[in-house]
Amino acid sequence: MIKNEFNFEILENRVSTQYGDYSGYIQIDGHSGTDLFKLCEDNGIDMKNNFLVSFGMGESTINGIGQRNKISCRAIVLEREKYGSSFDSIKQELNENNGIADAKQYHFYIDPKDLHKYIKRFDFMVSTKISKHIKELKVKDVM
Repeated sequence: MIKNEFNFEILENRVSTQYGDYSGYIQIDGHSGTDLFKLCEDNGIDMKNNFLVSFGMGESTINGIGQRNKISCRAIVLEREKYGSSFDSIKQELNENNGIADAKQYHFYIDPKDLHKYIKRFDFMVSTKISKHIKELKVKDVM
């Protein structure tokens, strides 16, 4: 289950649009498992000294998607000097600090045509606000 592997609560207040009409989940597969690290590196973030916690991208122009011909990206990272050089050492340091971490957020723009270099597949689904009133959802596929 997705919720057991990730802490979505740390991102909850970092994702928004002007009206928040829909909200949901996304999953991304890269080509190698370190693709978002490479995307950050290719856009000026020193990933030898930082460890990726979170990556986001969006579009917020008034006129809608594609008007700027760039996708706004942001990366939240932990400094390896402070937290450790590997996943396991960072995990241990975070556990010793009761899960409290200080991070940096970087912003950059990429051309949409370059996304395929870093993202192999993605799937997302959002809900409308009526979903708050549903306790159990039984879905029948209709083709």
